[in-house]
Amino acid sequence: MNVKEYIESGLLESYLLGALSTEEETQVAADIAQYPELKAELDSIEAGMLLFAESMAETPPAGLQDKIWNSLPKGSTGEKEINNDGQPKSRVIAMEVPDRFYYAQWQRAAIWIVLVGSLLVNILLWYQRNETSEQYAATKQQIDSLQHQQSQLATVLNSYESEKKMMSDTGMQTIVMHTVQKGHPMAATLFWSKDKGEAYVSINGLPAPPKGMQYQLWVIQDGKPVDMGVLPNNMANTPAMQKVSKPVTGGEAFAISLEKEGGSPTPTMQNIYVMGKPS
Repeated sequence: MNVKEYIESGLLESYLLGALSTEEETQVAADIAQYPELKAELDSIEAGMLLFAESMAETPPAGLQDKIWNSLPKGSTGEKEINNDGQPKSRVIAMEVPDRFYYAQWQRAAIWIVLVGSLLVNILLWYQRNETSEQYAATKQQIDSLQHQQSQLATVLNSYESEKKMMSDTGMQTIVMHTVQKGHPMAATLFWSKDKGEAYVSINGLPAPPKGMQYQLWVIQDGKPVDMGVLPNNMANTPAMQKVSKPVTGGEAFAISLEKEGGSPTPTMQNIYVMGKPS
């Protein structure tokens, strides 16, 4: 491998920001583990991004800190304390440190939030210095867009937190559903707690369904397929995970088929894409 060309390709930046496909991300992670030069460059890129975000920061207007803290809902973990000189102490909201299994995803999402948040603050301060009606309209549009991005990233972080709690359940089985379509490598994963009757499914190894079609989950019970509901199209080929809406208390196998949008009462046998059995 030509490490210099690899570094200049931009793959490490895309990997850090979570902009690669699942297959590409797996390959880049393997390359980083194999070549220490790539790991060192990745650490340097991450440090540079954080320094960039910090360099853009400006001192917020007076009183903004108190407005933010006063807007927090009651029962939050931040508490206002006073020093001996009458000045307020720094306040901290405690955050649970994520498990190593989720470190990379949290790290990427956190970097995005730092960058987006830094840009948002600077746009607001710039607007205060350049207030005209035309600038206001353009700035408001940018702020709305950035706020939407921040909201999406916050949703991702909440999803990782929920998944982390789910994965910590010792009664949770991991069932990998492998392809049954010859020549078409595909996979999906089901996390099942038989005692609780709860299941979570991820279809990151399945391609996006064609227009008018939708993936549907099935559990095989007593040799017969039982409908477990359709899956959102935007889940395909992404790390997204969804809780199965129906209780799953037993089954010999699980499968996913491609059906007409809205689902089918019975699976189309030639369109069963993946299948797996619990241990």
